Amino acid sequence: MDVTEVARLLRRYGLALALAIAIPAIVLALYVRNQPATYTSHARIVAAEATPRAQAEANAVVSQVLALATSRDVIAQALDSAHLNLDPDKVAKAVKATGLGSSALVDLAYTDQSPQTAQQVTKALAAGVVGRLDAVRIGGLPEVLADVDKQLTDLATKRAPIAADAQANPKDPVLQNRLAGIDRLINDLSGDRNRLSEEAAAAGHASIVAIPLVPAKADPRGVPAKVGVAGIAGLLIGLLLIGLNETMRPAVSGAVRVARLLDVPVLGAVASDPATLADIGRRIRLAARRAGVSTVVLSRATRSPIPPELVDRIENATLRPDAVPARVAILPPTLDDTAVLNAPWTANGRRAETVPDVALDPAALDPRALDPRAPVSGGPVAVLAATGSATRTERLRRVCALEELDPNTESESIGLVVLASSSTRVRDVDRVRDLMTAAGWPLLGVLGDPGGRRGGRR
Repeated sequence: MDVTEVARLLRRYGLALALAIAIPAIVLALYVRNQPATYTSHARIVAAEATPRAQAEANAVVSQVLALATSRDVIAQALDSAHLNLDPDKVAKAVKATGLGSSALVDLAYTDQSPQTAQQVTKALAAGVVGRLDAVRIGGLPEVLADVDKQLTDLATKRAPIAADAQANPKDPVLQNRLAGIDRLINDLSGDRNRLSEEAAAAGHASIVAIPLVPAKADPRGVPAKVGVAGIAGLLIGLLLIGLNETMRPAVSGAVRVARLLDVPVLGAVASDPATLADIGRRIRLAARRAGVSTVVLSRATRSPIPPELVDRIENATLRPDAVPARVAILPPTLDDTAVLNAPWTANGRRAETVPDVALDPAALDPRALDPRAPVSGGPVAVLAATGSATRTERLRRVCALEELDPNTESESIGLVVLASSSTRVRDVDRVRDLMTAAGWPLLGVLGDPGGRRGGRR
């Protein structure tokens, strides 16, 4: 695709592309402007006792916090604790968890139209997430510790009477063995409880390090970024539609490409200045003489009618050009033969003589007039008179539009000139070929038509 094709696409689809960009951007800007303001409250949680050793571990911590914060049961429990009547599903959509680098800190945020509600929900969610993290991390240790404590209490209760009996009967081996067995159980359970306590302490506890506050300012709307995204999306959609249209209805740009497809020359571009019209008329006359036609028919590739004033301007420039005087000068040869000096110099059988300046057609000169042996009288330059007996091509008599062509004159020698606008569909070029084939007329050339209808009939 060259610059000409790009210019054609911009001329043809420039407005459509501008609308495709502007409409989504304006609609989205109005939509964002009319949306109610929102407020976001933040809480920061230490979600792990040890610092993650890699970014992947930090991301896993953030994912764990987000999974807990968006769980329906956690949200429902948090809303109940804050005495808020909200939909848990809507709350889950407004919750966000963001990691702070590769640390164990996680930023938990909730967005709402009310700043007080945002602060209350965030506080309740942070407390619920911290409790769940501790429960997940420690597992069933609290229940195990409670069970061990209960067993120790029971053993201590049973030991008291046995110890009293053993003290009263120090020589009774049965009582002494029972007391020793109970003491061993109490010592073993106490050791297990200490070990479990140490494991629970080593697991660490999640905690809230930054409590949520009531937001003082509303969240930024981000209108420029959203409008830019909407404009880019509209541009992509517009380009896609243009591509589909150009694929299904291909077109070419300018008269040059139309002429290349039809394998004919470009005769110029229609304009209002006399110099350009004179050049167009000259080219049409030359093309008509070469093709041997007497009538030139003008037709637009799009089959739209040509204004009569445009046809008149082209016809006047072609058939009635401004006369340009011309002289045909022949330098005298070297005269070194007496017989030649005495021989008469003739043109068309007449003795040469001084003639007035006339406009001559070189094709009408008698070949005998160019005899180099002919002497020259009256000066060093001889002016040759035109003759009327030379054979000439058929003279161009008329230029008209296709719709003005008289059916009685369709049998004459007619040549076709096509006017092509800045954008011409390929199907219109095919119509020109069909017209040439049906009429048998030669195609003289293509004229650029800036005022023609672009793209053909819809």
